[in-house]
Amino acid sequence: MSDIVSPLLQWLNANPQWAGIATFIISAAESVAIVGTIVPGSITMTAIGTLAGAGIIPLWATILWAMLGAIVGDGISYWIGHYFKERLHRLWPFKNNPAVLQKGETFVHKYGVMSVFIGRFVGPVRALVPLVAGMLGMKPLQFTIANVTSAIGWAPAYMLPGILLGAASTELPPDIAIHVILVLFLIFLFIILCVWTAYKAFQLLSHQTEQILIHLWESLKKSRHFSLATVLLRHHNPQKYYGQLILAFYFLLTSILFLCLIFYVKWVGPAHVLVNDALFHLFRGIRNPLADTIMLDITLLGQKEVIIPVAAVLFLWFIITKRLRAACHIFALGFLAAGSIFVFKHLTQTIRPWGIANSPETFSMPSGHTTLAATIYMGIAFMIATTMSSKRRWAVYLPAAFLVFLISLSRLYLGAHWFTDILAAWLLSAAILMLVILSFRRHSEKPISLIGISLICGLSLIVSYTFFYQRHITELRANYALLNWPTTTLDLAEWWQKDEGIPASHVSLFGFPSQNINIEWAGDLKQIRETLLKWGWSTPPARDWISTLHRMADIKSAEYLPMVSPQYLDKKPELILAKRPNGGKKLLVLRLWASNRIIKETNQPLWVGTIGNVPRSYSWLFRKQNSSVTDPAMIFPQDKSQYWQWKIIVLTLPMPHDKTIDQKILLIREKH
Repeated sequence: MSDIVSPLLQWLNANPQWAGIATFIISAAESVAIVGTIVPGSITMTAIGTLAGAGIIPLWATILWAMLGAIVGDGISYWIGHYFKERLHRLWPFKNNPAVLQKGETFVHKYGVMSVFIGRFVGPVRALVPLVAGMLGMKPLQFTIANVTSAIGWAPAYMLPGILLGAASTELPPDIAIHVILVLFLIFLFIILCVWTAYKAFQLLSHQTEQILIHLWESLKKSRHFSLATVLLRHHNPQKYYGQLILAFYFLLTSILFLCLIFYVKWVGPAHVLVNDALFHLFRGIRNPLADTIMLDITLLGQKEVIIPVAAVLFLWFIITKRLRAACHIFALGFLAAGSIFVFKHLTQTIRPWGIANSPETFSMPSGHTTLAATIYMGIAFMIATTMSSKRRWAVYLPAAFLVFLISLSRLYLGAHWFTDILAAWLLSAAILMLVILSFRRHSEKPISLIGISLICGLSLIVSYTFFYQRHITELRANYALLNWPTTTLDLAEWWQKDEGIPASHVSLFGFPSQNINIEWAGDLKQIRETLLKWGWSTPPARDWISTLHRMADIKSAEYLPMVSPQYLDKKPELILAKRPNGGKKLLVLRLWASNRIIKETNQPLWVGTIGNVPRSYSWLFRKQNSSVTDPAMIFPQDKSQYWQWKIIVLTLPMPHDKTIDQKILLIREKH
């Protein structure tokens, strides 16, 4: 294979002006039926990506030519299939190998239009699917949309390994560049393996559960005492009766999980659930004005004053169009969602998280926004999907589920709910949806107008959202404003003499302790920074992709700052400086945060922080080593400071399992 690729690369290296045309031809040929099985497209595209990453040929132009080639190649295959139709079975090479076309037909029948998108990334059927799609009469518009969208993702994906290798080779030694790519590739494979394993396990479990429930359905029908269950769970299609039992099983399972979650949170308290605490600190630490605006706009899509009018208008539309059963089920969705929110909030009486200016007065669990959004939006998606073929329903369910996810995320980001509130809302909404769907499927319904229901829901949502937004957005921005931790005053002499003033013993990463505080500094931050810069400290360079690769691949990672900085009181450091002791390669980093203590004499915050060697990326996999540094010589010059004085104290800090640790802390203040 290298005998083919190597001369091409040498030629492109000498003639970069022809790179676009060459990429287009290779990409197109790799996508044409029959020809694609001969052309080593994957290897060649990766190799071309290496040249683009190294800057020998233009990067974005090359990617664009690769996309165009993939679109044209699949288009040629499609129109060949569209022209010859069933005559393909009598043409070479399919005449002698009928199983080839049969494999493609099975794939297209299974995935429909999505087969064009999926097939682009699946080697054995990549060039075959467009041919079969044309042969089976897939509509040109449907094929074109899938062809273009898949090509946009395919070209960068296939060239990315080469682009990374080429870019790394210009900045890193060859052995390190190859090491980086191998590590990243192994991480990628591991993620794919985990996802594939989870998918297969879920698929196997679902299949086994379905088989058991089908057998149970047949037994119930023959039973004298429990046959009533089959009447209650009847389906308008006699061949799908057992599907109702499967849905009923998941309704019971979801309801049980919901009740178990409520009892668990009520027993331990929401603030003591690990995932609640971690996500609470995570989102407090990443809040910023732009994201606040976006998340507040998203959360309004789940506001009851916005979403209930949509359900009400849809209910009236069904009444007007004489769709009484559909109207009753839309009413049931809204009534059950709103009623269950009211009931369970007052039963659980879960207190909301602290941290926003004016938290909603209602209790926290389950999340009302999430329950309403998941129930109403997914219920409407179900109504719309009933008018579509089963292969196309994902196009309705996926956007609705993504919208519900964004609304749920906004509630966590804004600090209005714990994660368990969101999880409870998902489970409750799923139970309500399955109950209503069980009832809806009992009788056959005429197809609902796809255009009509889409226009009614879309227009009513726009009107209700705009009306509520104009009236309440200013108030809501004030209500969801982030509150800082409360501050207290501290006497300087008391702090210096009695070793008091540390509001917390460690900095944290997403709520988890990551490093103990080992330095406290009383003084003006600007003066502190200027002093440290005079003593050989420097501002770390802005993160670039080279340092990111080093940290991800754990290659000389201790020479670069970690990708995520620890937080203190849910805030990033206000001062980060770095230094290489004695001109070595290891990096010493100092971080300072404003504590929640104010010095009385200066009316300035007490600065607390950490100073220590940068750990390796995956140091947590190995035996932990103490990387903290409290030696004043690491901070101050040998001739001592004429402006600052310091001392070292030892505090006994509590640890898990009733253990303690002696922590050295360097105290620094101005000389008097």
